[in-house]
Formats: sequence, structure tokens, C-alpha cells
Amino acid sequence: MMRSVQTTTLSGTWAHSYEEDEGEVQVYRPYDTYPFPPSRQGRETLDFRDPGQVVSGMPGADDRQVPSAASLTPLGMNRFRLGDARVIEVLESRPDVLKLRPA
Repeated sequence: MMRSVQTTTLSGTWAHSYEEDEGEVQVYRPYDTYPFPPSRQGRETLDFRDPGQVVSGMPGADDRQVPSAASLTPLGMNRFRLGDARVIEVLESRPDVLKLRPA
């Protein structure tokens, strides 16, 4: 089910719950409140704290997050450009889940 999403609704900090991915659909859960199971694989985070910006966190060599800030540009039809290259389509956005697909 497609749900209309505006830039202002992309807020909060989300962590990739890769165990729940469905094919190309990537599932993210609230970083601070979701009870993630233990994992040897690091989790990407997306922080939509500031309007028009996203901070992506990737696990570094010592497992701590390495943040990288980028612009967040709405492209229409629930698609957003993160920085210069990565484009995502928001399929679902609720307080407990964010579902994305690379576009």
C-alpha cells in the first residue's frame, strides 16, 4: 500500500532491521525504542533530525557508527535523493516502521 509521504514526515532516527527485509524493501525501526535482536552485522542508521538533511550512519571497523551528512531532496512520488547519488522510495512511514526501496 502506497502512502503519501512528505519531507516533513521523515523524522527521527531509524536503524535498518535487515532481518525484516522483504526482497528489495528495506525495513527500518526506531533506533532508540525498538528491541533489536543481537546481531554480528552492523546496522545502518538514518537520522532525519533536520529538515532537508539526513545523517546516515554506517558501522565502522570498531562497530561504532560513522556518520555522514547529506542533503535530502524530494523528487516527487514518494522518492527522495540522499546526497548526490542515492535515491530512495518511501513505501510506508509510521511511528513504528519505515519501509524504503532503492529507486
